[in-house]
Amino acid sequence: MTTLRERNRLRARQDISTAALKLFAEQGYDATTVEQIARAAGLSSATVFRHFPSKEDILFGDEDSSAAAMVHHVANRTDRSIGVAALAEGVGKFAAELQDERTHALTRLVMTNRSLEARSLRMRLRWERDIAHQLAAEEGVGTPALAHTLIASIAISCFSAALRHWNRDDPSTTLTDLVTLAFEQPLLHRPAPPES
Repeated sequence: MTTLRERNRLRARQDISTAALKLFAEQGYDATTVEQIARAAGLSSATVFRHFPSKEDILFGDEDSSAAAMVHHVANRTDRSIGVAALAEGVGKFAAELQDERTHALTRLVMTNRSLEARSLRMRLRWERDIAHQLAAEEGVGTPALAHTLIASIAISCFSAALRHWNRDDPSTTLTDLVTLAFEQPLLHRPAPPES
């Protein structure tokens, strides 16, 4: 059971995140200050900085839990083989958890703002690294081999491509649908050329 202090902490973080996303949408990421976010959330700037060390951290505040969720779904997939197709289920389940307005607004902001590219890439690389380590662990290897890293990289590329093409104005195609479609692309399933 969560304590009152923990509930207050979570509520403050949510209030800050909600206010920030609203302001970013209205006036742009770069034009929005932490002071404006604090005012919109009904808090002081010091309180905002106590919860998030930087403005960027407000957007990526759930980076640790996000990476853990991605790995959890990959680790609990039905197909236990080590291959790109085997990861489709886990990545798809992770995508299913993200199909809300907040995540869509955050995705649009991150994917269209050059100031956030480095942090977004760092998060993507973390997902790739963590999945590669999971695959290596499943094979009883301490350090991921090239194959583990490549499989993880392709799987996250499928997820990233789906995010990039996700349009909430088209309810006929969900993020999960796009992830499935990305993993089904023929170029991922072409046989290797014969050795000469």
